[in-house]
Amino acid sequence: MVLGLTACGADPAAPTNDVSAVKEDLTKLQGTNGLIRMPESSSLAKGSVHGTYLAARLLDTSFSAVASERTRDELERVLKASETDLVSQLKALVALKRSGSSSWGSYGPVLERGKAALPAVVTLANLSGYIDLVDVLVQLEPSARLARLEAFDADPGVEDLLSGALMALSNSMYFSNSEEVRSMFPAAQSALPQLIDSPKGNGLNYFRALTAMTNASRSGLGSNDFDKAAEKLRTLKGCKEFPSLYRMEADKSSPCSLSISAAMIAVPGAYDFGENK
Repeated sequence: MVLGLTACGADPAAPTNDVSAVKEDLTKLQGTNGLIRMPESSSLAKGSVHGTYLAARLLDTSFSAVASERTRDELERVLKASETDLVSQLKALVALKRSGSSSWGSYGPVLERGKAALPAVVTLANLSGYIDLVDVLVQLEPSARLARLEAFDADPGVEDLLSGALMALSNSMYFSNSEEVRSMFPAAQSALPQLIDSPKGNGLNYFRALTAMTNASRSGLGSNDFDKAAEKLRTLKGCKEFPSLYRMEADKSSPCSLSISAAMIAVPGAYDFGENK
């Protein structure tokens, strides 16, 4: 799943500062190898690089309070393993950096491979792969060269095309023609008010729409709409063991998702990290 993970400022209407609650939940998810497990598979003993990366994105500089020496050792083991793919190496490097370890700076070749893998032009065909790469890379190299997005037809009635348009809008900051991207896909933008109205029946596109809404200049949405959307979103907050994380489903007995939770930092009012983040 690809969702924008760029953080926004906290909404004063959001719950009281969430940092401590998120730290507590993520500590519960630390696996026997020091890495963070996904809530939906928390019965597994070991955590994953992806889960640890999401935790690092969610807590930002506060992630060091959750990371242990075992976490840092395992991240370095992954970075040194020849079989680790590039995106996983970059995710491990982001987590290592945010864990407070100074050794992340010794993995320059990984960063250079990531920069070399960036395409010059992005189309619908390579959109998902580009976002996977650049979203991680800019956490390490904010001045990384951004690609240009070529517009594509995005019929909101076609699931894959709508998902692509929402993905592009959510991540508009990752394109060299970002201002142009924010006005692309007029039909998909017109569908945003309906998409953010309810999670029922919209699946992942509900969450993609939430992360896209502040970047969609032709949607007609304003601050009041964002506030209402955040209020509805907060009804999905919390599950059996992890009260600070978000669920995909309205059913309160359904598991939380770390992927969704990390993506929701881009939605004004979803979290309040105050001055501690």
